[in-house]
Amino acid sequence: MKLDINFRNMRGSGDLISYIDHRLSFAFSRIRHKIESVSITLTDINGPKAGVDKQCRVIIRPIGLKQIVVTEKRDDILSAVDRSIARSSQSLFRKLKRQQVWKRKTVYSAGVHSELSPVN
Repeated sequence: MKLDINFRNMRGSGDLISYIDHRLSFAFSRIRHKIESVSITLTDINGPKAGVDKQCRVIIRPIGLKQIVVTEKRDDILSAVDRSIARSSQSLFRKLKRQQVWKRKTVYSAGVHSELSPVN
């Protein structure tokens, strides 16, 4: 899994980068092999002004599926990172589960289900 972290209108620290890497490793540990790349863009929308102006955009490119884009705006960059990674992992798990169910349905409709059903 390739990781790309970009900063706009803010400076990134080594602590923040290692925190993001840790959160991604935890969120995608079971399905890391199904992800081609992850791109994270952190933006301070208003610059030094206060308010809900920290944005984290996560773009996941899974192997064999369309990309997943999640954007989260919060007043704190760490909470924006946490929430956007959590939402993107939930979305990817849903997509993979739908793909698995769809494959299972095509196998059953092809007549292979007789081999899989128990015999009395």
